[in-house]
Amino acid sequence: MIVARNFSRRVAALKATDEISASRRQVEFYCQTLVEAGAAEWDVNDTGEIELQLTSGEVYVFGYIGITRRR
Repeated sequence: MIVARNFSRRVAALKATDEISASRRQVEFYCQTLVEAGAAEWDVNDTGEIELQLTSGEVYVFGYIGITRRR
């Protein structure tokens, strides 16, 4: 019973990870669309983080578990 419960938890965690990965890919796709339209550009900052810099001045940092608006 305990083994089955732990397995179920692991399966649920993997499904959540897949959903997050799919969501992240979708967000990155839309950001790339902004780049292709000339409204933004990708950059790697001095600390090695990936940034999306919009022509309006906003900067978003793409971290391991999320995106943070820097400016």
